[in-house]
Amino acid sequence: MASRLKLSTLPTALEACPALGAAIGAPGLLTKRDDLAGAEYGGNKVRKLEYLLGDALERGCDAVVTFGAAGSNHALATAIYARQVGLTCFAVLTDQVQTPWVANTLRWHGLLGTRLLYGTGFAETRLAAERLRASHPSGPQRLYEIAWGGSSPLGSLGFVDAATELATQLAAAGLTAPVRVYLACGTMGSVAGLLVGLGRAGVAATVVSVKVVPQNVVDASAVLQLTRETERLLPAVTAGKQQRATLEFRPEFAGEGYALPTPEAREALALARDLAGFRLDTTYSGKALACLISDARTGRLEGHTPVFWQTWNSRPYPAELTEVDQTILPAEFQKYFR
Repeated sequence: MASRLKLSTLPTALEACPALGAAIGAPGLLTKRDDLAGAEYGGNKVRKLEYLLGDALERGCDAVVTFGAAGSNHALATAIYARQVGLTCFAVLTDQVQTPWVANTLRWHGLLGTRLLYGTGFAETRLAAERLRASHPSGPQRLYEIAWGGSSPLGSLGFVDAATELATQLAAAGLTAPVRVYLACGTMGSVAGLLVGLGRAGVAATVVSVKVVPQNVVDASAVLQLTRETERLLPAVTAGKQQRATLEFRPEFAGEGYALPTPEAREALALARDLAGFRLDTTYSGKALACLISDARTGRLEGHTPVFWQTWNSRPYPAELTEVDQTILPAEFQKYFR
């Protein structure tokens, strides 16, 4: 197994949210604060990058290439932590709808010196990666490819660890009721890792996977396939010690498209801000909390411990972003500053 780097600030807190829980009908509501998982940049990508960047260094690579939409948290997290460990970062980015965060995300790439490339769609991003590999100055084998969202079996090991962390925290708090863990599902790696890890930890859990992307390839069968591939990287466990965690795949909160806000997500953002004091986004975390709120109001959480997994970064952006000259970025991204 690849070497795991120490990039994150763990364990992240498992916090009670009494005011928010009371308001929505989920008095036992807990929030897993992965928004603070990294000192410089939090969110759910840091755990995956510990394995992926560790593997890149172990293989003697000097650069990484990854993919995402223009405002991708994953691409930004990869650029931040790749730079920390001395790796050049290339990011091939596609278009997305304008959100309040895209321009600052791109400015941060400018501050970091990320080598941004534009792709019109999935096929074009693959061609761009192949061209980069063929022309990489130190040889194609030294350019390490990181999948969309860091969601490969290796990257998903970061959330196997996260599940073990959660199991320890639940036990320390004396919580033995079945758990319902809610988190956004884009590239599926976080969900797959939790399914593996909670099962191996013997936790009676349902992982509620709230779909936020339009791609038809993201569905329950694809999540379970990635779960099986992740499981194969780990040693076998003794029969009887493992309890299968259940997947509940929820596509109905995605709205009309990727990064397009829904009324339910906007309400979730406001409730989280006013009653729990943390920030969400309308692309991922807001839609996941919207699903939890709906289930609470319809009684689906009765007899369960609800856990909302905060996957967005809440660390502040650097003050120097205001000084970044966005014209240094590729022409295809200039529209996000207008």
